[in-house]
Amino acid sequence: MISTYSEYINRYITNRGLNGAKTPGEHHFVSAYLIPKLFAINGVVPDYINPDGTKGIIGDVVYYRDGSHHYGIEVKYETIRLTKNEFNSWIVNEETSDHPNLFIGIGTEGIIILSWHDFRNAYIASTNITDLAPIVSGYGPQKSVNTLYNAGNGITGYLPKADNETESNQYESQFIQLLQDAINR
Repeated sequence: MISTYSEYINRYITNRGLNGAKTPGEHHFVSAYLIPKLFAINGVVPDYINPDGTKGIIGDVVYYRDGSHHYGIEVKYETIRLTKNEFNSWIVNEETSDHPNLFIGIGTEGIIILSWHDFRNAYIASTNITDLAPIVSGYGPQKSVNTLYNAGNGITGYLPKADNETESNQYESQFIQLLQDAINR
């Protein structure tokens, strides 16, 4: 069991996976780290996990209630790369019912956990988008999670990778509290 996000960063991102192998990616982070944390908080198995390319599903971890979307978490691993549909629906479109609820970004320097609204504002500001127009193909402006992390370092929701076990447990407690507060809203 991976007990802290700092442990995850050290083992799988900084050291590039087991024995220097290719970094496993966001699906691994979601299944090996995030889902057990979410289940410990709310005791509920998500209705969808990592539905990449699944039309009409809002996020990588999605909970339904009464047959419709209730809560979505979008996870980005090292690089924030939004597909055409994600960029147009979640950044250009201002209708919040079409947006995920929570953003989690993980990089070598730390983890970011923000409401989608706060992430959207930080992403737009960091990419210097002056005209929020839909794109026809490809991806929206890409941004390193580390770059976005460094822009907000010290602000609530931007937590560093710990250098020792004491810090790791302290930062993990803060992350879990932010996660719990976010999903219990």
